[in-house]
Amino acid sequence: MTAGLLTMLLPTALAGVVQGNDLALDQVYEPRRVAVLVGVQDYGDPALQGLRFAAKDARDLGSALGDPFIGDFDRVVVIEGQQATSREGILHALGVATADLQRDDTFLLYMSGHGTLTLDPRDGSRLWFLPSDGQLESPEQTGLAVSELEEMVNELPARRRVLVLDTCHNGRSDSKSNLNGATASLLQGFRGEPPAPRNLREVSESEARLYAAQYYQPAMEDPELENGVYTHFLLSALTDQAAAADLDRDGLVDVAEAHDHARDKTIAHTGGLQVPRAEYRIVGREEIYLSGDPNRRSVAEMALISACDQILAKAKLLVDGIPRGSLPGLTAIEPGRHELEVQTEDGRTLARQTVNLEAGHTLPIESIIADDRRSRVMVAAGASVRHGEGWESFHPFAGELELAWIDPVRLPTWLRSDAHLRVSAASGTVAEQLPTTSVFGGFAAGGLSLGLRGGPISVGPLAELVVPWRTFTNETGSFDQAGLTWAGGGRVLWTQPVGAAEIAVRIDSRYVPFSTADERSSLWHHGVALGFTTGR
Repeated sequence: MTAGLLTMLLPTALAGVVQGNDLALDQVYEPRRVAVLVGVQDYGDPALQGLRFAAKDARDLGSALGDPFIGDFDRVVVIEGQQATSREGILHALGVATADLQRDDTFLLYMSGHGTLTLDPRDGSRLWFLPSDGQLESPEQTGLAVSELEEMVNELPARRRVLVLDTCHNGRSDSKSNLNGATASLLQGFRGEPPAPRNLREVSESEARLYAAQYYQPAMEDPELENGVYTHFLLSALTDQAAAADLDRDGLVDVAEAHDHARDKTIAHTGGLQVPRAEYRIVGREEIYLSGDPNRRSVAEMALISACDQILAKAKLLVDGIPRGSLPGLTAIEPGRHELEVQTEDGRTLARQTVNLEAGHTLPIESIIADDRRSRVMVAAGASVRHGEGWESFHPFAGELELAWIDPVRLPTWLRSDAHLRVSAASGTVAEQLPTTSVFGGFAAGGLSLGLRGGPISVGPLAELVVPWRTFTNETGSFDQAGLTWAGGGRVLWTQPVGAAEIAVRIDSRYVPFSTADERSSLWHHGVALGFTTGR
């Protein structure tokens, strides 16, 4: 059934469906609030009659949720009428309404109508919601399984999800339930209540399920209230009784506050015959707000930090230096400017960045890891050794200084680049000159390198423009020699975060052709340097 819900996305008009205004293109990525409300009242099966307010329940709740001063939902879809509330009509409408849901959206599905129960002595009970073309004697073929509705809502991409069922499954004639003959006969053999339904999916993070009654209790309608009892008090929690339902006095009514208000009022009104129940699991202080001032809601809603990459398994998240749990998963954070840090299990920093978290939005922690590769400057000092055909013209050992620009352009995560300036120099005798001649010389170079990244290490080729130079005075006079040549080779770069910076180790090797006194020669130049980077 879930596949069917997600594939029926043809944008045809539906009888009895009222939709909110289309979103402008520049709003498509903003968090939205979407509600689908189903009220099944007109049944084709003569055994399924007697409901008076199911359609009104859906309309009334839809009006409250769509009111910009109450629920402030961006899109409200009300499904009523016999044709629109058939099994195919409900599935089609759900597919259309949920086709463009995104991660930061809120989605609410409300369903009011007849329910029933089937019973297998071995497998236990199974609960059903009956559409207008449902047949009491064959709910398996014509009904909507409550467990599959729960699964469908759970699998939607919206970050906050609410399922509300104002129906029951006990077979009482004064409620929203009937039983077929086979199930009724089986129940006669039980003492007390039938076995509870099995294998219902547990609620996931930021998800709520509200039920008008315990699975084997009546869900009543009341002519004086002109609604289902639970729906009436749920509405009052969002509207005229919002102040009483708002237990934390923040000017907002969240899903738990609305249900608790409706539950207590329903129990009192029915004398305990109908006891609503709820299941929800909220991430941190994250809430699902159903009514209240939109401006307060946008401030009160938490921002979420998400992490799905299994590479981050057991990594730790710190917010403003305070540990906020392990990854991967979801973490609710107060909106505003925060410093986020991701550490390995042994305390090594993988990334640190200051971000501005917006209320209602989700920030994938993987983007912090990626953005942490932003450009930074490396300063390094080390030593070099030279050998080869032309080694006699220069000192075999020299000191080196390097200034490098790490990741000057954004490349795929598996590549690291740098642009660098390097100078190596030494003073003293060289084999080419007399032992009494002091030579000051070395290489000045500028170049690029590109490395394959494997964790903190990158390995790859480098290319440089090089100026070999030297100055000395011997028995024939003073000499200042310099030239322009090229060099090619390879580089290994290792970096390790330390606080707000990195330490770095650079090892490279290059082949350098050059000319001395119009004679062509060449040598190999190997260097190692220790440095640090800034800009993390």
